[in-house]
Amino acid sequence: MANTVGRSELFAVNFAALAREIAMDVLPLDQILRLHELSDDDWVKVQQNPSFQAMLADLVKSWNSAGNTRERVKIKAASALEAQLEVYVADISDLSIPLAQRVEAGKFLARLGELDGNLGTAPGQAFAITLNIGAVHREVEVRPKLIEGIIPEE
Repeated sequence: MANTVGRSELFAVNFAALAREIAMDVLPLDQILRLHELSDDDWVKVQQNPSFQAMLADLVKSWNSAGNTRERVKIKAASALEAQLEVYVADISDLSIPLAQRVEAGKFLARLGELDGNLGTAPGQAFAITLNIGAVHREVEVRPKLIEGIIPEE
């Protein structure tokens, strides 16, 4: 006996992803529907489903809560940046743009792609050093220390 999934069962499987993407409001609705391969008729049926309505309402409330502001900004900024990556890539080879600007675009893309050799540490960030002395193993955490002083004027 073949295992076939009816169209209504398929909607139930995709409700969570569909509702999350709509609630996040990162892409226009027509793009979200295309990604989920939903026709206009399918979308009308989904919208009328009480389970989907409840799920969407919960996700919209959660996504728009004050406690989620940082995550919301982070995701929207990342999405907007991703949408512009092709422009940066094209600009690097555009000889009408000054070399210094093209180099900066290249550095920016290298940083985004983690290709710049930076291991994710920022100046002043805490780091750990492991010392192996004989049979004793100790972990030492080193925290940056600001040393204030006066630099003599020349």
